Amino acid sequence: MSERLRKLLIERIVTEGPITFADFMETALYDPEDGFYADSPIGADRHFVTSPHVSPAFGDLLARQLAQCWDALGRPERFDVVELGAGDGTLARQILRATAASPELTRAIRYVGVERSPGARAALTSAGLDAAPEAPDEIRGCVIANELLDNVPFHRLRERDGRVLEIFVGADGGRLLEVEGEPTPEALAAAGAPFVPGEERPVSPAALKLVDRLTRTLQRGYAFVFDYAFEPGRSTAPAHAYRDHRILADVLEEPGSQDVTAAVDLAAVTERASAAGLQAWGPVPQEQALLALGFRLWAAGVRARQAEAEARGDWRSANRLFSERSRAGLLVDPSNLGALQLVVFATRDLPTPAAILGDPDRGC
Repeated sequence: MSERLRKLLIERIVTEGPITFADFMETALYDPEDGFYADSPIGADRHFVTSPHVSPAFGDLLARQLAQCWDALGRPERFDVVELGAGDGTLARQILRATAASPELTRAIRYVGVERSPGARAALTSAGLDAAPEAPDEIRGCVIANELLDNVPFHRLRERDGRVLEIFVGADGGRLLEVEGEPTPEALAAAGAPFVPGEERPVSPAALKLVDRLTRTLQRGYAFVFDYAFEPGRSTAPAHAYRDHRILADVLEEPGSQDVTAAVDLAAVTERASAAGLQAWGPVPQEQALLALGFRLWAAGVRARQAEAEARGDWRSANRLFSERSRAGLLVDPSNLGALQLVVFATRDLPTPAAILGDPDRGC
């Protein structure tokens, strides 16, 4: 825990009164010195993993999608690939390794990893990747956002006895606690669909602003957004914390030491992109997206290499490849990472990307 962050938050609350949950998240996650994301928390030996950390299949299959997009754009000499929330660069390395099979595509790709914190950008740079604090002003190519929007600061609204209230963060006796009050206009404006009795919903004006910027900067190309999602009006997991690969219920405890996240209203995000003139597809489950991109073929290739290793008695390699196939299965397991949802945006007159077409073996 950062004692400095806790005191900083409490001093602000004592001076200004209760703050929005979005303001709490901004400090707890993105304080440049002690915020949770000041240093990359992603990896098997860190706090949590994402799809690329579970299996290289994710980056390999996404590279196939990028190659299709490059074709759709007419194989330009410069092809921007901008990863928002690039973390420790695992996905970037997977994609660049996979696209190396096509020298012409490799020459065209200009890969930029976007991270807010200086520490994360330094880690990307030390890994040989180009890093920036925000996306370029003009993008011609593809944008990738894998599990980014669930960490964009959000407000929390709650229906109680026919009224919509906002959950603020207050303080009492040196402790941070939840305080209900009248909702802020910006949270209400971003709420979208009506609330059902007892519903609690994360609402993120900041995520919608991110989409607004994307619509301005994406001159021609696609954006692929993977995240956990919910449908307004239906029960969803409340905001929660994450640390050491464990879910924690108390989101206010020990600011700076744990992730704070919630499922995303991808319907609102998609509507915002559509209203700005982009084409929009989805959401579709990650399971279906990866199957559409050839997951079965990828797994069959690993299985063939495993069989070859077994035939020559190389049991160490055979066991490693078996483990690799098993981990990859989590990416398309609907009770695991396969439950992530994908939405895709594109500038006008571009074809539907392969990932949206679903599992070809099931007619989806």
